[in-house]
Amino acid sequence: MMIRAAFALSFGMAMVPLLLSQATPVSTPTISDAAAPLAGRISSLLPRHPTVSLEFQNLTALSATEAASFRIALEQELQKSGIEIAATAQPDSRLRVTISENARGLLLVAVIGTEEHPQVAMLPWNLPPAVELKPRLKLAMQLIREQPEAILDFSLLNSGSSLLVLGTNKVSNFRLANGQWILAGIANLPLARPIPRDPRGRIESDSVVFHVYLPGTTCNGAVQPELRIACAPANDTWVVNARDPALAVRWVTGRNLLESTSTKEPFYSSAAGWFARPGGRVDDLAGDVLRNADAWGSDMMSIENPCGAGWLALATQAGDVGARDQIQVFEIAGGQATAQSEPMPLAGPVLALWPAEAPAQATVLVRNLKTGNYEASRLGLACAQ
Repeated sequence: MMIRAAFALSFGMAMVPLLLSQATPVSTPTISDAAAPLAGRISSLLPRHPTVSLEFQNLTALSATEAASFRIALEQELQKSGIEIAATAQPDSRLRVTISENARGLLLVAVIGTEEHPQVAMLPWNLPPAVELKPRLKLAMQLIREQPEAILDFSLLNSGSSLLVLGTNKVSNFRLANGQWILAGIANLPLARPIPRDPRGRIESDSVVFHVYLPGTTCNGAVQPELRIACAPANDTWVVNARDPALAVRWVTGRNLLESTSTKEPFYSSAAGWFARPGGRVDDLAGDVLRNADAWGSDMMSIENPCGAGWLALATQAGDVGARDQIQVFEIAGGQATAQSEPMPLAGPVLALWPAEAPAQATVLVRNLKTGNYEASRLGLACAQ
């Protein structure tokens, strides 16, 4: 039975209604479940404890993630059967596995030996029809500030009555009056070096002081009695997400990438122990690739799970810089990402996705392709009880 409830999400200035639905996911067979029976048929055609070279090909519409998961599962099942996958040594046999399909469904074909003397093992495999699950969460987004100048980050102070906006060369202070943001002060940033072409930056604050982190420059400032700031040529560390305090990060000088002592390679963003690397790869500290994340963009972050213990992941969509983006909620378990919400379409590309003051909210910065303006918003989610 679907449960539907209405909630209100507070952003300090407005109450935004949320309509949520919840359903229990059902476990269904996948292509990886075909690995064990296919390995058994392959093993029956080989002598005991052979060494084989493995070639793999996917000729179907299965995603690269699904095909890679099947190959990993097949290698594991072959090794359980006493078959060694050759790396550099001369193999006893050549094994070519192909995922193909016919009118009835998928057809797994394993060819052992040479083209002149092949042995063939085939396994039909029909995946069950996909079950459409109702999303457990629905995202809501509240526009905080829109302007023609670039916005790298922002911070709400004093229960949402004050606003600090980080630009590419200044910090602006606004106060709320009659529903409008009124400029209260500007502090220019003496940059130690030019920021990257695709600029990124982070501002963190409380009611007294604030800190600015830019590639090559770190600043400390205060709002009272008037806005003031002091900067130095440094890449100081900060905790990118209070939900993961062990991950202290800093900018890579001259680039819009982050680095940390926790991981060897630089990354754009992180969520729940996973890292969005250059080139579109999402992996963990061990280098294992997150399944079902091949369509993610470079921006992701952890957000509090309103449905129970633990954290969820917000992720953007991979695409061109000049295209409209979207954002979606995922649950990560067992090295696999599962969607927990419908994707939310946005007015343009996401420029940054940062944690907000509240654990169940996020800061989203978008360049509106229609107006050309930069939009700074707060995104929230909740779960039906």
